[in-house]
Amino acid sequence: MSTRRSWSSASWYRVAGFRPRLRAHARLHRHTYRGQVWYVLQDRASGRFHRMSPEAHRLVAMMDGQRSLEDLWAHAMRNFDVDAVTQDELVRVVGKLYSADVLVGDVPPDIAELSDRGRRGRRQKLVKSVLNPLALRVPLIDPDDLLTATMPLVRPLFGWIGWALFFGVFAYALALAAINWGPLTENVVDRVLSTQNLILLLISYPAIKAVHELGHAYTIKRWGGHVHEIGVMFLVFLPVPYVDASDSIAFASKWRRALVGGAGILAEIFLASVAMIVWAGAEEGLVRAFAFNVMLIGGISTLLFNGNPLLRFDGYYVLSDLIEIPNLAQRANKYLGYLVQRHAFGLDHAESPVTARNERAWFVFYGIAAYLYRIVITTAIVGLVATRFFVIGLILAGWALFLMLILPMLKGLWYVIASPALRRHRMRALGLVAGTVGAVVAILVAVPVPHRTVVDGVVMPDPAAYANARTDGTVVELMVASGDRVRAGDPLVRLYDPLLEARRDVLAARVVEVQRRREGANPSDQTGLGIIDEELAAARADLAETETRIANQVVHAGLDGEVILPVEADLVGRYARRGDMLAVVAPFADPRIQVAVPETSADLVRSRTRAIALRFATDAGTSFDARVVRAAPGLSRVLPSAVLSAQGGGGAVLDPAARPGELRTFTPHAQLELALSVPTPIARYGERVHVRFDHGDSPVASRIARAAMRVFLNYFAATSGAA
Repeated sequence: MSTRRSWSSASWYRVAGFRPRLRAHARLHRHTYRGQVWYVLQDRASGRFHRMSPEAHRLVAMMDGQRSLEDLWAHAMRNFDVDAVTQDELVRVVGKLYSADVLVGDVPPDIAELSDRGRRGRRQKLVKSVLNPLALRVPLIDPDDLLTATMPLVRPLFGWIGWALFFGVFAYALALAAINWGPLTENVVDRVLSTQNLILLLISYPAIKAVHELGHAYTIKRWGGHVHEIGVMFLVFLPVPYVDASDSIAFASKWRRALVGGAGILAEIFLASVAMIVWAGAEEGLVRAFAFNVMLIGGISTLLFNGNPLLRFDGYYVLSDLIEIPNLAQRANKYLGYLVQRHAFGLDHAESPVTARNERAWFVFYGIAAYLYRIVITTAIVGLVATRFFVIGLILAGWALFLMLILPMLKGLWYVIASPALRRHRMRALGLVAGTVGAVVAILVAVPVPHRTVVDGVVMPDPAAYANARTDGTVVELMVASGDRVRAGDPLVRLYDPLLEARRDVLAARVVEVQRRREGANPSDQTGLGIIDEELAAARADLAETETRIANQVVHAGLDGEVILPVEADLVGRYARRGDMLAVVAPFADPRIQVAVPETSADLVRSRTRAIALRFATDAGTSFDARVVRAAPGLSRVLPSAVLSAQGGGGAVLDPAARPGELRTFTPHAQLELALSVPTPIARYGERVHVRFDHGDSPVASRIARAAMRVFLNYFAATSGAA
């Protein structure tokens, strides 16, 4: 239900005689957002922009220093819709533009007021720097003339030649990355955070960002804009070039504005693609390491940061332009605040920032998603830094906690306590905030919730379960099929080696020949008889060994159980060497499950487990109770089975530097052996098992405190060990 606005203002008498006019450096530009016409007022002196409705624009365009606001309002009453701009709205527009120094009038300038504006501006910059001390800007020069002079050199890149070059190099680099993915991602975290690589990062990052910023600058010049500021931004105390690209806001085409925003991203992706080609062809050394860092900065950082629209970098401005919602982040936050004011605090006159269709959905989605992504990416960065530089990571964590949680809460609390808008609704707002905070605290501190640790395990077989070839030969017969139940000693597979039988015949003839020589020998020649006896014993031993090998061509079951033939369809005709596994007999007995518990949960699992439940991967619908039958002391970095590794579908990441076949992990883990509480014969050799350790119920706050304490204890243990 809409309400008619009051178009009379109680303050009108104070400003009715003011005769405003736009300053010479102000320019008006016509834009279209979601089918609606808006006007953007550009202050070319300060580089600021102000958006206004067509109704406000019609009045502002008539401000020539001759007409008073009373005259303008009277003209609007005669020619415009009287509800289009109220007197209060006109006063706000004039006040905003006057405060921004784009309006002057017949009122003598108030030197004190101008000085106060300057102080307020400097104070706002100072506050902004304090709130973000790791990103300070220092302007250096006006590069506009230099960019204009060099524009002919880069102009061909803005046509089909540039796009063909970009996509050709990018496609080739993608193919190389796919081919070299293993070596490219091997031990990437340690490689990035090594001391030598950090030095290369410090050197390469400013150079890459210089190309990035030049991409913005030349794209602005391509469409007739101007770039009047280039400088250095100290990003985490690292000098990084920047350019003032605000002139692109004046472009009427959203595609040109988006291309200016995305030019830096495209430049970095192109550099990363070239670096991929160099890395793939270079030998180990400085050039290859430098190319790796260019790929890291131009690829990963672009994906996670600069090109991600959930952070207020280039990707954000590209998205904002393409969906035609200017100031997306600011208006999204304002809309979420409006929802709280309107529906929670009961402010019927709260002003919504929505001005066009479908903006509400964008505001809700973007406001929530951007905040959550900032939390996730900040937590990941802090955790990554803290793994190598604990104190720095701790400082960053504290600062991020203040900026992303404590400061917004303080601002919200101050609004509830002191805002004039809540004068009639303050008790309701205070009660709602107090109730919400109390409920959250109660949930975190007093409400117990189930506490569980879930890990993977694997069914480990009895060593006798393996039916291995005991001699070389070709598989000629499968005497059982997968799934058959057998007893210990039953034949499973028959091999055949014709050379063995030929060898047996030769050795048998050899034994007969030596025996005849023994019978015909001179009994008095004891020395000769001794030599023949030794030769006879050797021939008989060779014959016995060959007959044993022939007998071993039949592979037997080592225990009772169910037969598993891993490659049953291709087994017949396959040549097997001694020791090759041909079959497995999974015993019908209480299975033993080996579990690898991450170091972070090892103490909790060992000391505070109340119950254990597990589910086999092939029968996830059935849960079995289990118990610990053996806990290996200390921690290990060697997995009991490849099933638990990331390559085998588990969660443990293997160390690429490990020897071939070695299941060594990056992080240590505790190994436990489990058995079913009620003995249940199950034949499931090598199967994955999902194990849940139940630690009872506990509040979330206690878990957070325990996790924080574990982090500190691990850090001090590491530092004391290093000392």
